Order: sequence, then structure tokens, then C-alpha cells
Amino acid sequence: MNGFRIGAGERERIYASTTDTYDEAADLDLIAIEYALNGEPVVLTTDERVYAARLLDARGLDAGAIAHRIGTAASTVRGWKANGWKRGGASKVAPPRSEPKCGEQRMYRRHLRRGESCDVCRAANSAADRRYRLTGSTKASA
Repeated sequence: MNGFRIGAGERERIYASTTDTYDEAADLDLIAIEYALNGEPVVLTTDERVYAARLLDARGLDAGAIAHRIGTAASTVRGWKANGWKRGGASKVAPPRSEPKCGEQRMYRRHLRRGESCDVCRAANSAADRRYRLTGSTKASA
């Protein structure tokens, strides 16, 4: 048979760099990135994946095609793009909790760890335990 599968023909090779093989400033292996850009199997670090995704996006590929080439999820690629091609900025960090005060259940736990005895905290822990047994929650009703 004289034919070939559609899409199996030669395609243009994408080069990450024509002169360098390693970027010391960003710790990137440009040869591994080049393999990923061209759909060849390779293991990349997260920074290398972000760099490769940015290059493929500049060439007009959609998030699904980019994700397939670099071995990650399309939602991850969209998150990197939304974050200005930086990794890990989409997650929300919870604000730090306030310091516990005597009379709270969590302060009772601190007293136990330190080997201290506090009647106020013991009463608060008992009340929270009693609420939990009765209602299924340690929170006081509003």
C-alpha cells in the first residue's frame, strides 16, 4: 500500500536553544526540554515543564496538547498560564491561626504537652467533649 497515516508525516522540529544545552540561572536542561517540545518521552522537573509549556503556548498549542507533550494535566498548564508562567501560585494559603488563650479547648492540649495543669482549660475541654458527644460538633452553638 502506498500511503501513510494522517498526521504521521514529518513535522517541523522545535528547538529550545540553538547554542546552549543548560541554563544555570534557571537550572534548566534545554536538551530535555527540546525532547519534550517534540513529543519525545523524557522526565522533566517542574521548572522545565513550565518553561516548555510557555514555549508551546507561544507556538499556539492548546492546553491539552501542551499537557500531553510535557506529561502533566491541562488544568495545571492553565494554572501556570494564569499565574504568568510561574509555578504554584494558584493555591490559597490559609491565614495563620491566632494564639490560643486559656479557656479554649486547644489551649488544654498545649497544657497537656507541657505537663501543666489548668482548671479553666480542663473545663473548656470537658464542655467541648460533652458538646461533641451530644451534637457531633465541638463548636458552641451561636
